[in-house]
Amino acid sequence: MHPSTEEARERAIALASETMAEIIDFWGFKGSMGRIWTLLYLSSASMSADTIAEQTKLSAGAVSMSLTELMQWGLVSRDPLTGDRKRHYQAETDIWAIIRRIIRERELRMVERAVDRFSRAVAVLEEANAQVPDDREVTFMLKRLRGLLDLTRIGYRLVEKLAKDGQISLLPIRGTLNPEERP
Repeated sequence: MHPSTEEARERAIALASETMAEIIDFWGFKGSMGRIWTLLYLSSASMSADTIAEQTKLSAGAVSMSLTELMQWGLVSRDPLTGDRKRHYQAETDIWAIIRRIIRERELRMVERAVDRFSRAVAVLEEANAQVPDDREVTFMLKRLRGLLDLTRIGYRLVEKLAKDGQISLLPIRGTLNPEERP
């Protein structure tokens, strides 16, 4: 027995939504955001929050919070429909714009924090090294921490370039932690 086209669409949406929820969850976002974005993306018309809740089987509160987050990330926008008082939403389809925003607003900030923290760790050991210059363990750790700091600074530039151009070369990181391997 063949399923009706309505049943086929529902099954396809459920499968795709669950898959995107897993992917989104892996990236550190809420799975509900993936379900909602996928539902909107696969819909030929914008949807109200009530319709989204009904089709995803999420609570109204979960849909509302997820839509707010999706709009903050630029993944979903409101669709102003004339004659309807309910707010309707549609999925952003420019994947490159989405990825760039996430890279700039999330990954770049994380790498920036890492640069700051590694810099502080280096400063702590430099102070200790200045007081006791013959402490081999401090000297060893300082060299390694400087390697991590260099790697993180290179990482920042790479992530920044990725957000801007969409292309990077990983060659600059080669040998950063092991100077003998540097090209």
